[in-house]
Amino acid sequence: MLYIDANGPEWSASDPDNLPALVKRLKSEPLDPIYEGIGNFIVPYRPSGTAGETKRFKGCTHFFGHFATSSYVFSLVTDEKTVIDSLTAEIRMNQCRPDYQKIKVNAKI
Repeated sequence: MLYIDANGPEWSASDPDNLPALVKRLKSEPLDPIYEGIGNFIVPYRPSGTAGETKRFKGCTHFFGHFATSSYVFSLVTDEKTVIDSLTAEIRMNQCRPDYQKIKVNAKI
């Protein structure tokens, strides 16, 4: 299961972009390092609503954050191992980028 809550310019009312669009952006621009302090972009999903939500997302991983140099936000929940592995690797590679590291140092994070 893959649920994309947001993936695109801020929390727009339009349909979210697809997963390849997020991966492409992760390869081309730095994430905002502020998210290191609130889960480091990847956390076990914590349901906050109904019993149905709890059952639907049990055992899922939540990916969330935004980019430092553009107005682009993402929030998605999945239990698909290939998606989890791929996004985790892309996010960790993004955090190794020189521009990400420079932003992090300048922000004193």
